[in-house]
Amino acid sequence: MTKIPVGATIARAYRFAFVDFFRILGVMWPAMLLMWLPSLLMQQQMTSLSAQMAAQDYSGVRQMWPFFLLFYLVAFILIFMQVIGIAQLALDRHKGPVWFYFSFGKPVWRLIGSALLLIVAVIVGWIVIFLGSVLIGFVFGLIAKAVNNAAFGTAAAVLTGLAAIILWCGYFYAFIRLTFLLTPVVANEDEGFALGRGWTLGRGNFWRMFAILLAAVGPFIILELVFVFGYIFKGVAFPPPHATAAQTAAYRAAVNARMLEMTNGMYHYWYISFPLMIAFMVVFYGLCTGAQCFGYRALTEGEASSPVAVN
Repeated sequence: MTKIPVGATIARAYRFAFVDFFRILGVMWPAMLLMWLPSLLMQQQMTSLSAQMAAQDYSGVRQMWPFFLLFYLVAFILIFMQVIGIAQLALDRHKGPVWFYFSFGKPVWRLIGSALLLIVAVIVGWIVIFLGSVLIGFVFGLIAKAVNNAAFGTAAAVLTGLAAIILWCGYFYAFIRLTFLLTPVVANEDEGFALGRGWTLGRGNFWRMFAILLAAVGPFIILELVFVFGYIFKGVAFPPPHATAAQTAAYRAAVNARMLEMTNGMYHYWYISFPLMIAFMVVFYGLCTGAQCFGYRALTEGEASSPVAVN
């Protein structure tokens, strides 16, 4: 059974994200421009909308919902296009100039279809786990009531909690196994059912895949937490545990005011905020996608069906 080399994969992903920064940017900038252009052209409307929302007035959102629906649908497709382009870079399958990429080829739609199917599976899995936990708790409750023993009742409660934890661990395990290799499988145009192919390839590598994902995503989670609690919530008093309606409203108003201040500041200092966001996104997408692709390459280097070999 082939194993993904954790350290080497993480190192290659970081090297790819930083050394190939401008190649990744070349793939991302056309789609990124299309996604950001509406907000740049509608800066005044977006600022006014933020001010309305800060004042608990959501009439503007209701009026602009067709625009938002179309915008997020297009952005959804463009994000998957970017991911496929970056994955093809990491797999050495990129065709055309490195400074421009805009393709709605078969891999993009295949990845979107797989993602939508995965979303359905995630929702169904969550429902199954919820109903399973309720059923297990109900059965143990009936048994505890029939036995009428305090010690058994305590044991039943503990077993119910353990069963729920086991179900959620299985859910998390399946999610990692299904998602980690999905993008490179599609970008490499492997035949067959993409989710099944990724699941089969990742057999025996769950903890390795989890460690690689943690190394890739962990720093960004920390940065986001630092930003959220170091800036957005800085100076904002959290409501007490049993807050009154007035205290809750004051907290929400303070958070909304801070968000409005952040939005205005982002547009005012666009020459700082936009380059920083671009750099952040390029490194994030390059690191996460690269980690999955280099893990895939390590697993498929011996396969005759795979045209890509690990350097």
